[in-house]
Amino acid sequence: MKYFSFFTLLLLHPTIANAAGDVFFSLRNTNFIVSLAFILFIGILLYLKIPSLIGGLLDKRAEGIKADLEEARKLRDEAQTILASYERKQQEIGEQAERIIGSAKEQAEATAIQAKEDLQKSIERKILAAEEQLASSEAAAISQIREKAISIAIEAASEAIREHTKESDRDNYLEKSIEEVAKKVH
Repeated sequence: MKYFSFFTLLLLHPTIANAAGDVFFSLRNTNFIVSLAFILFIGILLYLKIPSLIGGLLDKRAEGIKADLEEARKLRDEAQTILASYERKQQEIGEQAERIIGSAKEQAEATAIQAKEDLQKSIERKILAAEEQLASSEAAAISQIREKAISIAIEAASEAIREHTKESDRDNYLEKSIEEVAKKVH
């Protein structure tokens, strides 16, 4: 501190205002004073161990940056792992969707084929039922025509018998004829 005040007084003295004198190693030469002050400043910095403090701060900063870089690297690796996982899941879901669509198409085709077969069977059953109903109606019509024909024939025979036979023979003949016709019809 003592040297510092001495050099400060020398620098502030009014006669030193003459900047460049003849001799370099003179306190009146400003270049010499500036050089001396610079060397003194560097000496003070070294004495107070400022370079080691600055080095320590830079080392701490470098370690912090390394730690941040390492953490960023870990986060990037983790993000890549997660991304790869999601890409695999997306691919699996896409494949599963394709399988589901394929299965749905197959089921739809099978259902369409089954529906065609069921429709064909239904049409065949309806045609068969219609044919049976037609045959039944035809048989009923034939039966009605027979019964009507038989009834007309019986009445005609009865009328003919009444006109051509005696009354006692008529009843006897009529009953036999009715029984005979009934046997043939049924």
